[in-house]
Amino acid sequence: MAAEERPKIFEGAKDISLSLAVVVIMMLLAVGATGLCSINSETQQGAVQEVDEQTFLDTQARAGVGAIRNPEMPEGWEANAARRVDMGGENATVVSWVTADQGFVESTQTQVAADRAGEAYDANYRGIESDREIKGHQVRVLESDDDSVRRLWVTDLGDARLIISGAAGDSDFEAATAAFIDAAPIAEK
Repeated sequence: MAAEERPKIFEGAKDISLSLAVVVIMMLLAVGATGLCSINSETQQGAVQEVDEQTFLDTQARAGVGAIRNPEMPEGWEANAARRVDMGGENATVVSWVTADQGFVESTQTQVAADRAGEAYDANYRGIESDREIKGHQVRVLESDDDSVRRLWVTDLGDARLIISGAAGDSDFEAATAAFIDAAPIAEK
């Protein structure tokens, strides 16, 4: 069959539009059948995704990540995320909580030196530095002029460094820091 006699498809807008419509319909059927898509028209926030931080932190302690603490957080706080990250060439353990008043506090436990912990946390510049004391420990507070950069509270616990970040008030940051100071490291098994 000569090239001139072959059917010419995908040359007109009609052919391309029909083919695209078939692909979109197949995609919608596949996603709808698997239930992987949901539409939530509610404006109210749903329940906080709960995480078993005790098991995660025990696992991290057994893995030898460093001195890991499992603090007793204030009543009404719910852990909603837990993960291990690389920070400054060291493994770091991160657990996040939703506070009783819907704030967000994230804790990072690391072996990175205290003077480098803030810089190793992320690439954001925090040029405003101040200090405060909580339960006899010096807390270095790092902040930025940029409102989109979250402040950090860095505490040297001796056998590990603690970084508190998030979107909550100073009282929640102080409560989280105090809870970690009071907590003993989980014994490696």
